[in-house]
This record gives sequence, C-alpha cells and structure tokens, in this order.
Amino acid sequence: MEFTGILLNKLQDSGKDICIFSTELSKLLYNFSYSDFDNFSKRSFYFWRENKRPIPLNVLLKVMKKSKMSKIKIEYFSVYGGNKIRFADDKNIGFCYLLGLILGDGCLCVQKRGIRKNTYSVNIVFREEIEAKRVSNLVLKLFDSSSFIYPGRGCYSLCVYSKPIVLILNKKYQIPIGKKYGSICIPRLILEGNKYMKKSFLKGIFDSDGNLYSHRGKKAVQLRQKSENFLRELNKLFNFIGIEFRDPYYDKANNSWVLWSSKKELVDNFINQVSNFKVLDAPLAQPG
Repeated sequence: MEFTGILLNKLQDSGKDICIFSTELSKLLYNFSYSDFDNFSKRSFYFWRENKRPIPLNVLLKVMKKSKMSKIKIEYFSVYGGNKIRFADDKNIGFCYLLGLILGDGCLCVQKRGIRKNTYSVNIVFREEIEAKRVSNLVLKLFDSSSFIYPGRGCYSLCVYSKPIVLILNKKYQIPIGKKYGSICIPRLILEGNKYMKKSFLKGIFDSDGNLYSHRGKKAVQLRQKSENFLRELNKLFNFIGIEFRDPYYDKANNSWVLWSSKKELVDNFINQVSNFKVLDAPLAQPG
C-alpha cells in the first residue's frame, strides 16, 4: 500500500520508533552510502538495502526528501524491530467494516507509561463472544496482527495493540484518539467510496450501535449516537444507498440522538441492504 510523505511525517512522536519494510525503499538505498545516515552502522545499512531488517522512519523520510518523492509503497510496519504489521488495501470491504465498528462502539487509546513506553490500542466492544472472535479473524487477515478478547460484564472487548495501526487510523482516516463524540466524522475514504464500501461501513456502525426489534407488533430499526452531527452524516449516507430515514431526534432520557423507523418498506430495505450485507463475501471495492 502507498503512503504519502506528509502522512508518514505525522507518525513520528516521542515514543519508540516506527520502522518499515519497503522493497521500493531498499532499492533506492543503493543510490546512498551508509555515511549519509547518522548513528547507524554499515551493517545496518547493508541489511536495509537487502530488505532484511526494518528501516527507521526518519531514514525513510530523509531518502524520500532527497529523492523528491511524495509517496512510497510500504509492505510492513513494525515498532523498534517488533512484530510486522501489514496495512491492507483500504478499499477492502472488510477494512471499511472495521472502520464502522471502531466509530460505532470502539475507540483508539494511548496510555502513557513513561518516556518511550506508551501503549497504543484499538478497542471494540461486542455483545457476543462469537462476534468478537469473528472480527479478531478479520483483523488477522487485514493486518497480519493478533488481537486479544477480554470478557466483561455482559460484553466482550477486542483489543489490538499496535502503534502503527492506531496512528494511521488517526492521521489518515480521521478517527479521534480517546473520547470521540465531539470530533467524530465519516472518513473521506467512505464518503468517496462506492456503494459496497458505504454499505460495509454502515453495517459496522449498525452492528456496534444499532438494533432491530419488535415495536407494537412490527419490526423497527434503530441507530443511536451521542453526536448529532455524526448521525446526520450517517443519515445522508443511508440516503445515498436508498434508505430514507426521517431526521434524527433527541432522546433526552438517554442523552443521545436516534435514527428510527418502523415503516415496513424502510425496515425491509434496511435488512436487505445493511443488516444482511455479507462483508466477507463481498467483492473488493474499487474507487468511484
């Protein structure tokens, strides 16, 4: 997957160094000498050129600047030579679904544990353990990364510990770190994507924060959010795929905003297009 120099520069912080594996960068290093890079040995430079060891982010940025490159293809990220993380094609349906889950009932967390010892994690809450395990398998397919499931009171928490994943989700896909309802928005990737990407994202949101239930003998669909602006954005996205809710209303008792309908035509359309949408069976989405 390609990453811009502007984004990569934003991934630098005071914690442990992010490193990368890039065949493209390794080839470019043949135009440089090990003496071009301070505080690194000739042996390290040799392994970088052979793509056998992770290359520090500051080395990558220096090469890109001198080579006048705006973007570069990266196969893997790691932190200080740790486990390798692959970032999937972001037009993958499963990735769009994951974005919806995180913005629905998930969050990005950074726990400060001292200098260069911060812990970065993606946390998503599920009602059923089987759902947490299903998404754990999806995370493995998308990132080659393991995840952990922790039982709680009436729920299960899925945690993915990865600094590169957290920072890229934050800097590239506009997902806030910490409490999110004040600045939450639909990622540009989804707004500019096709109907499969939009449906997959909306299913992720619904699987996290929505429900289908019986209301006075009829099926009803409900989606609840703390942020009015975000729910109105979601309503526009539903309209795009032909599901036309009324404007959201404020539920004072629960201090939240709600999209709701028991209209048979709308509910059946919602079930067909969103609730029953098979994320893992859908084709890879293309731009447009």
